Amino acid sequence: SKTAQGKILIFLDSHVEVLEGWYKPIIDRIMSDHKTVVCPVIAAIDHTTLSLISDKYTSLWGAWDWDMVFKWRPIPPREMQRRGFDDAAPIRTPAMAGGLFGIDKDYFFEIGAYDPGMKIWGGENLEMSFRIWMCGGALEINTCSFVGHIFRRSGIIQKTVTGETALQQNTKRAVEVWLDDYKEAHYLAAPSNREVEGGDFVSRVLLRQRLKCRSFAWYLREVFPDMLKPERDFVAYGEGKGPGDLCLDSLGSGMGHQVGVWSCHGKGYNQFWKLLQSGELVNDNLCLDADGENPRKVVLYECHGLNGNQQWFLTEEGIMKHGGSGKCLSHDGRHLIILPCDNNDPRFTWKFTGISETVQTKFYELHSKQFGYKSLAKREEIKKERVESAKRLAEEEETRKEEETRKEVDNKKKAEEERGVREQAAKKEVDDKKKGEEERGV
Repeated sequence: SKTAQGKILIFLDSHVEVLEGWYKPIIDRIMSDHKTVVCPVIAAIDHTTLSLISDKYTSLWGAWDWDMVFKWRPIPPREMQRRGFDDAAPIRTPAMAGGLFGIDKDYFFEIGAYDPGMKIWGGENLEMSFRIWMCGGALEINTCSFVGHIFRRSGIIQKTVTGETALQQNTKRAVEVWLDDYKEAHYLAAPSNREVEGGDFVSRVLLRQRLKCRSFAWYLREVFPDMLKPERDFVAYGEGKGPGDLCLDSLGSGMGHQVGVWSCHGKGYNQFWKLLQSGELVNDNLCLDADGENPRKVVLYECHGLNGNQQWFLTEEGIMKHGGSGKCLSHDGRHLIILPCDNNDPRFTWKFTGISETVQTKFYELHSKQFGYKSLAKREEIKKERVESAKRLAEEEETRKEEETRKEVDNKKKAEEERGVREQAAKKEVDDKKKGEEERGV
């Protein structure tokens, strides 16, 4: 890119096919505002026939979730309104897919180009998206520019010398440099990334300071207010660990297929779940749906917002109760099942890595009558009783230990006294024997 002679840089993946006139809208927009980075609409190409099969991305924009995985999502009403409901107007997107965009060459290097510490593939698209928005630029999808793209059947897994994936290491760099206080939300969503080695990113932190970039809270407020936030929207989220140290896993099966469990890997993706205040348990924009009449029909389905089969309640004991049937979530070692609840059976207990106590309190209050949750006052009373009970047990344990210590001291003293008596008796016996020998000698 440094040797390019033109004023505008355009990046394209190798597995694309451009449509007629694709570049003109990109160039026109950048020429009118050099701080606007422009992406084309991405049309899908069938990987077997190489035929163009979809231009549905004109109704989508780029988003992401707290596991830092890029998602295509429907354009929200507020952005449609901002565009005047004009399908030809540019889409101000929170994130780009990466690999297909145009940018002013000088501006590209002014804001730091690509992060040279990132490796191979993955994460660079979100890092650059955050940087563009937070450092004074704008990111758009131009609906008059179309490029066909062959989407992979499965993701790239490129191991680094440390055994971690390049995607994990790249994501670590983006999170540490740009997410500020929200980085904890990512590590709860993808626990294994907390210990990933992201390399030295001091230069990127200094770049952010030099460019006087805004905070990540500003980005969420002004660019992506539609983003669900842990402290506002989630009762529980992240990894849902269940019986047998296995985690809730979509199994990558998609809509309508059975959901199951898999060994907990801590990377998010198929194992990143969000329990919303509505009771919807969501993975990748699909809701966990269960048929109360068929215990094995627990699937992912499009969220309908009508409760019933898609309503779940996490009790204070960690039991996942199904709203439609009143049964509880468990598994058979492979797939999820719903069975009659038993609070004393560990097979029904689920523990999430992320819990929002504020949202959880509202959740319990909202559903206290329907599912027998205790009121806030009652819960506080129970909490106080538990604290007092724990204090009593601690005091009793301390008293027991003191009593054991006292008995041990008394027993030791008694043993010493008995030993003294035996020693005196033995000495007397020796003295008597000696005296008897002396009398016999006389």
